[in-house]
Amino acid sequence: MIQRRNYGKIAIQEEDVLNYLQSNKKSSSKSNAKVFSSDIKIRIGELKNIAIDLFQPKGIFYIFKQNELPFRECFAEAERVALAIVTIGASLPFEVSRLMNSGEYVDGVVLDAFGSAGVERVADKMNDEINEVVRSRKLDYSKRFSPGYCSWSVKDQKIIFDRLPAEEIGVSLSDGYMMHPIKSVSFAINIGSQIKKSKWESRCKTCEDRGQCTYRM
Repeated sequence: MIQRRNYGKIAIQEEDVLNYLQSNKKSSSKSNAKVFSSDIKIRIGELKNIAIDLFQPKGIFYIFKQNELPFRECFAEAERVALAIVTIGASLPFEVSRLMNSGEYVDGVVLDAFGSAGVERVADKMNDEINEVVRSRKLDYSKRFSPGYCSWSVKDQKIIFDRLPAEEIGVSLSDGYMMHPIKSVSFAINIGSQIKKSKWESRCKTCEDRGQCTYRM
């Protein structure tokens, strides 16, 4: 049975927001990053409750048998694969657009960072639920991974959206494989008796993008 979730308040830490605001650290010195963090902390605190009130966190997932999905290298060593979609809804992205269009760029950027942090926390919650189900079946599970990362083509968003009723949580997929609302995440988790020892699960050790990947282990 497809599992659907409506989550309540999502806890967001100041550090989570700062991580997104400072994501391009390669172009900034450590001292500049510290000054930026100090200057923006007050506004983060002032906008926190506004951001959280704009969240509409929802998710949906299902655990498929591996042979129910098209063959992909990322699924090859799994016995089952959990597919999931989560979102914080359209209200926060709408408010970010309104702020940016009215010239309130700082607030817009900070709220956008709250949105990025928020949807990752929702993904964490659903990830944890899937892991609990898998553990109850005495099986192993991989770290979550998403289309567009880890050499998995972004076009395979369709694999997920063709199999989950994403419209029930207000999420759709564009012809260019972008999710709407933008603060949404789709992901997969490999499941099986030997997943921890699989080549796929150890891929990060040799990946050229491991230093800046969102899904680094």
